[in-house]
Amino acid sequence: MDGRKRHIEYNNQRVVGVWLVYIGVIIIFSAIIGGDLFIQPFIMGFGYFIGYFLIFGLPYVNRKLSYGKNSKFQDKMDNYSIIFTIILCTVIGLVIGIDDLRFLWLCILVVIGIHFFGFYFSQGKLMLILGILTIVNSLVGIFLLSVPFLLFAAIDGSIKVIIGVNMLCMRRQLNSPL
Repeated sequence: MDGRKRHIEYNNQRVVGVWLVYIGVIIIFSAIIGGDLFIQPFIMGFGYFIGYFLIFGLPYVNRKLSYGKNSKFQDKMDNYSIIFTIILCTVIGLVIGIDDLRFLWLCILVVIGIHFFGFYFSQGKLMLILGILTIVNSLVGIFLLSVPFLLFAAIDGSIKVIIGVNMLCMRRQLNSPL
């Protein structure tokens, strides 16, 4: 290199901010109406699908909020993170089963927290904070059985909403890698 510091662009932070706000609200809502299921799977699944399609699938949001495209490396890391999440959530579902739904959902939330670390490369340091906070929240929920699951789901969703709002309000970021 020629001595200049290399910078990474996080062009889609505001789009991801919208997604985090949206999915945080869906998590809270699906937990409120979840009852014995803890998180209502139909609301969570349908909400996830609709939101993903509207936010990432339709070009309007990207055109309005994105500053450009991710690099190939950023896209590759995002894809690895998503694949990792799908595989690990499937394994957790097969191993834990539906006998302990509270434990199942909290383990899934831990995996989701871990998957945010892969998005560091395309979204920046807020993803590390998001990952740490959601993992700690879920682990506390696993160990504090006397505390209602709804509290941990509400905290998880709120963390996503707060970080999503922060990302939505960001201007174009050029950050140095870790």
